[in-house]
Amino acid sequence: MMSASSSGQQASVSAEACGDRIVGIDVGGTKIAAGWIDGSGSFGNVGPLLTARHDGETNLQRIYSLLVDPALRDSAVLGVSVATTMEADGTLRDPQDWFGWANLDLAAVLTTATRRSYVYPDVECGAIAEYRRGAGRGAQQLLYITVGTGVSHCVVWNGEPISGAHGTAYFSGYTSPARCDWTDCRARFVEDVCSGPAIAAAFAGTRRTRDSRIVFDRAARGDDRAQEVISHAAWHLGVLVADLVHIHDPDRVVIGGGLGAHADNYREEAVRIARERIITPHGRSLEVVPASLGEMSCWIGSAELAADADQLATRRALA
Repeated sequence: MMSASSSGQQASVSAEACGDRIVGIDVGGTKIAAGWIDGSGSFGNVGPLLTARHDGETNLQRIYSLLVDPALRDSAVLGVSVATTMEADGTLRDPQDWFGWANLDLAAVLTTATRRSYVYPDVECGAIAEYRRGAGRGAQQLLYITVGTGVSHCVVWNGEPISGAHGTAYFSGYTSPARCDWTDCRARFVEDVCSGPAIAAAFAGTRRTRDSRIVFDRAARGDDRAQEVISHAAWHLGVLVADLVHIHDPDRVVIGGGLGAHADNYREEAVRIARERIITPHGRSLEVVPASLGEMSCWIGSAELAADADQLATRRALA
């Protein structure tokens, strides 16, 4: 059931005309959240709803149910953040069928006679939101790392997200993990160790378990096995952070996502490991901070990017 709208920065979310608002939607691995921003800097939340794994039609219907909220329904511009990458023609890759949207042109589906829609990878949206409105403000070259259902990163350089030649410059979660001394570590990718579902599976001994909250709860109560699983994941995450710092040489690192921003002990242990492995003096003293926009970062970023794209399209149409 959709929750009531909540407000930010003294914003009102009454059923007033919302034509000047840009709407953002974040389709993540576990939930679909939405919200709006306007020219004054005010913003407000709507939702969230649960993501239906592998069920594309249900996920579309949940987006539509969010869009009829009075705070969102009259907006002419919609930005959507999705936890996947896209082909050059705008179709979603969705290689693991998280959303049931492989090869879907989601922007075209959501565009109507009164609403223009734009779709972006979630990590790009989170990075832009933190760069413009959150913990990345003031950075010249920001490295944003998200840790949640998956693991990925985005570099924002001079205000622009770097997406790569084929739109896949985010795949740090699919790099091979460094060798560690945990004898049971046979993961193919960093994401198989550091993500929420990976931590849950390592603790439970089965991949049918995806919720890592019980692991962190047990660790906080002194469970040795839970602490071992989290420490192992933190080591691999720290190595990944160090490698990304060496490669990109940012002037700030922001760590977001459900685990990156909120699981403080996990993030702090990973940062400690990263500082031990970074070889440059400026890298070891680099500012590494949690994302400050929390669960709003991806929908805020999608709205920001959609506003940019829509303004550019309008200027081109008038030229």
